[in-house]
Amino acid sequence: STLFPYTTLFRSIVISKEDIKHLEKIFPFWFNISQNDKAKIILSSRILSLKKNAIFFNSHDLDGLLFLKSGKLRFFLSHLEARELPLYYLNNMEVEFFENFTDNSISMILDIAFIVEKNSEILLIPYSVLNLFRSKYSTMEKFLHNLTREKLSKSLLSLQNILLIPLKDRLLNFLYSLNKTEISLTHEEIAKNLGSSREVISRNLKVLEKENFLKINRKKIIILDRGEVL
Repeated sequence: STLFPYTTLFRSIVISKEDIKHLEKIFPFWFNISQNDKAKIILSSRILSLKKNAIFFNSHDLDGLLFLKSGKLRFFLSHLEARELPLYYLNNMEVEFFENFTDNSISMILDIAFIVEKNSEILLIPYSVLNLFRSKYSTMEKFLHNLTREKLSKSLLSLQNILLIPLKDRLLNFLYSLNKTEISLTHEEIAKNLGSSREVISRNLKVLEKENFLKINRKKIIILDRGEVL
């Protein structure tokens, strides 16, 4: 996909009183933070409007804590010389944390990017501000550590599924998870979600069609036999 200058990918505005209430939900320990430190977090936070299909590869503009107010983001492991490996989705009211690693060996392992599946709005708290309070508040350090651990766990589970579960089964599970009888996704779009190629997905869809799980029309995939997702 083509990347555009960041100014075309998102619009930034100052947070509102309603957004400050979100901070209370994001941080379980919000009321234990001093008024001055709360003010620093509030004044540094921004609301970003992300455009559908925008792709972010390790943009330091987005280092920090992302709270998804609306929309949907798809995270994947990116590498210029390899295919995208799908990891997980971020849905409404969920939190993601991007840490600005100075160790290049670590940042290469955590080379996680994301694509905006739907027009999205996020509340961003910059990493530089959060980092100021990690040593001051043990609860902040523990909170950010847990977010990083959760991200690694989700990523490893997704990669494990790619390695251990046959593509045909993952494809069928993915189609079932959409919870639709008629699916309008292209073979290319399905391939990106599963970390595969369009040709391989097309072959596996034909196999599933022969096994009477689905029927392929020109622009739709019709689910015939809805089994259990593995």
